[in-house]
Amino acid sequence: MASRKRGPRAPRSTRAVPLAGALENARLARATGAAPPEMLAAALASLGESTVAGAIAALQRLRPALERLAAGGAPELARRPARLERGLTFEPELARVRPDLRDHEIRGRLLFGQLVGRRSFFQVAAWSIAGLELSVRDARLLEDLGVNTQLLDPHIWPLAVARRIAVHGAPLARSLVGGVAALFTPGITVEPVAAFMRFLDEMQRAVDAGRPIPEVIDARLRRGQRVPGFGRPVLGPDERVPHALRLARRQGRGSGESLVLARAVERVLVDRKGLVLNSAGVQGALMRDIGFSADAAAAFCALYFVVPLLAQHAFAVERRAERATSTRSGTAASRSTPRTRPGGSTARRRRAAR
Repeated sequence: MASRKRGPRAPRSTRAVPLAGALENARLARATGAAPPEMLAAALASLGESTVAGAIAALQRLRPALERLAAGGAPELARRPARLERGLTFEPELARVRPDLRDHEIRGRLLFGQLVGRRSFFQVAAWSIAGLELSVRDARLLEDLGVNTQLLDPHIWPLAVARRIAVHGAPLARSLVGGVAALFTPGITVEPVAAFMRFLDEMQRAVDAGRPIPEVIDARLRRGQRVPGFGRPVLGPDERVPHALRLARRQGRGSGESLVLARAVERVLVDRKGLVLNSAGVQGALMRDIGFSADAAAAFCALYFVVPLLAQHAFAVERRAERATSTRSGTAASRSTPRTRPGGSTARRRRAAR
């Protein structure tokens, strides 16, 4: 069983990548064949600007270089690996190609020699993202929880973004870029999972120091701080929670330290605010018990939530093709139908009678 991983917490503020780095990311995107809008998205995401004015100003400074890049591409990059400047490489490195072994290395393990056929996709994902060796039962639980989160209704905000982009004929990359921009945010999906895990860290420190849970929660509420992992303002109580708890019990994670603490907090919040645990809270508690850090858990859960974006794009393309075929068939049918002018049949009968 994995122990909880308490790695260094990632900085929450965003530091802008230098303009040269943003341009290099745009060049790398263009070298792969990315269209100008995707190339611009790579540059814009690199800049870390927090205001519309700042982002536009930065792009304006890069505009001449970006226009040359859009026109000429980056053929000099297309046949060599990307270069990483100092500060972007680490030892030991996350992964590397091993041409000497005709293999790939991930956190010191050989992909073909040690992982393929011996570990599930989720086990390899947890090893890659978090450096965690998942048990078979925990991998199964995380897979079941992923199925439990598959809400694909196109009225969900990020999915509506992806649907709107896809229906108008944009490529997959553009649907993903637009959908992801609205998906991985503080208010929805993976960031609330991480926020709840950090909240549990704070709660655990307070409990270990001898403070009662109601006292800690009341102090937080008096400061006007919301408690992540609770409530669901649009759709009401989260219908995924009882299924997630049942899955956790089935895989032996129904009474873990984090989940027990989360349910104790829930009892206080139900009394104070009528708030119950949501899916992000349950997911965060279970992943904390498995051993994930908050940031690694958020990254892992992105595997779940990118599927609805992909589904929206594929479905929109499928329906758009069907609609186009139906329209062409209807047009062809209307062209093959003989047209008769008003009174035409009567006039022909009169001529025939004469």
